[in-house]
Amino acid sequence: MFALSKNPTIDEIQDLYRSHTANVTDVAKFFLNRIESLDKDIQSVVRGLGSFVFDQASKLDIELEGHQDIESLLKEKPLFGIPYALKDNVLVQNLHAYSQSKVLEGYIAPYSADIYTNLDEAGALLLVQVNMDEFAVGASTEYSGFDKKTKNPADLSRVPGGSSGGSAAIVASGQVPFAIGSDTGGSIRLPASYCGVYGYRPTFGMVSRYGIMALASSLDQAGPLCNTPKDIKTVFNVLSSGSTSHEQTCLSFINDKDDIKKIEPKEKYVIGKPKEFFADGIDPKIIEKIELVLKQLEEGGHTIKEIELPYTKYSIAAYYILQPVEAAANFERYDGVRYGHQPDDIKESMFYAARDLFGPEVKRRIMMGTYTSSAGYYDAYYNQACRMREKITQDFKRAFDSVDIIIGPTAPTVAFKIGQNTEDPLAMYLADVIVSPQSIAKLPAISIPVGTLPVDGKDLPVGLQVTAPELGENVIFDIAETISKLKF
Repeated sequence: MFALSKNPTIDEIQDLYRSHTANVTDVAKFFLNRIESLDKDIQSVVRGLGSFVFDQASKLDIELEGHQDIESLLKEKPLFGIPYALKDNVLVQNLHAYSQSKVLEGYIAPYSADIYTNLDEAGALLLVQVNMDEFAVGASTEYSGFDKKTKNPADLSRVPGGSSGGSAAIVASGQVPFAIGSDTGGSIRLPASYCGVYGYRPTFGMVSRYGIMALASSLDQAGPLCNTPKDIKTVFNVLSSGSTSHEQTCLSFINDKDDIKKIEPKEKYVIGKPKEFFADGIDPKIIEKIELVLKQLEEGGHTIKEIELPYTKYSIAAYYILQPVEAAANFERYDGVRYGHQPDDIKESMFYAARDLFGPEVKRRIMMGTYTSSAGYYDAYYNQACRMREKITQDFKRAFDSVDIIIGPTAPTVAFKIGQNTEDPLAMYLADVIVSPQSIAKLPAISIPVGTLPVDGKDLPVGLQVTAPELGENVIFDIAETISKLKF
């Protein structure tokens, strides 16, 4: 039997195919055994897929056996034979998908998301579906409608972040080499920071949202969580490949693929350091970590420039008006008729019976969104938030006139204890304080692990966030590779 490192990379697994050491079924069994061994403590998996996994693996094995030139196969299918996990809000035809809500218990997807189709065509092997906050509302993965609480692999008494906490935890614990999450206001980057993996939110529109259960349609974006910047780039290229006729905010729907001009990397960068991302409220020890990275980058020939993003301090307020308004509109479909579980014992109307299955945080977002978009308060709240969104966007545009990228912490603290913030929604919302501005401005951003801090006898991961202008994907991948080689 072959061996793999604790946190294997795509190349490491594909070397097994190159050397004929293992086939895809062997690799699937290896990782399923890891999941069986490790996940009883982590609790990231919500659904195993049984024979579906081995049916996929068998088809890939036939391809592997039929190719004399393995390199050409791997070039044609860059994720060939690579196991991965999928957040429970991404549809795969004929598989269950609940978005971890009792409202959708028993729901079977009638079609597949574009991102799953792209991954499947690239040869990736779906192993499991993983935990999340119900309908992706939350920052801790404590709000599953089925009361499943995923643990942080670095400290089982702490949260993995949310809402893609299951995706981050399963990668950080080495149960799969990569996972797919979704990011609305930081739901990929925050868990990546808490768990010590790479997590990437693409430019809005670079990845199709078709087949991903909507939370806030102008903010949602799927992306990868991986162990290396190279793997992030590989998976992203697959997620954004092809074109879609399904999703009208996708850039490949709006434009010809060749007209989407990405920003090219440079040899040296001017790096913006916003004072707002290093202000009071950020753990001073985290700031020290980020300052150490910036110092090394400066010593390497990059330029560090102090900048201001004055309106970003209002991003949490704006986000928690914009997102609930869109969420309330999207959750309207779960009425027990179009979508949603219909209880057997209906004492009141079917509508109320179905909606009573929503968890407390989802109900809170619906109430907030309905209130702030109602006739009497629309101008006072929602319109003001829309104006603030434009000001935050302009903040970044002005900054990118003089800098190439922006660097700061991903989160204001390390991962907090399970149960610490569940009774205080405002404290939970503030975890998104540094990751929500990028979502509002539709910008690409990545969380990069930059070492750990000792807390209560545990080494807890710290994340650094790099933000680039729209279509700055290649710049982000380039600087992430540079930072990955520094000393923390």
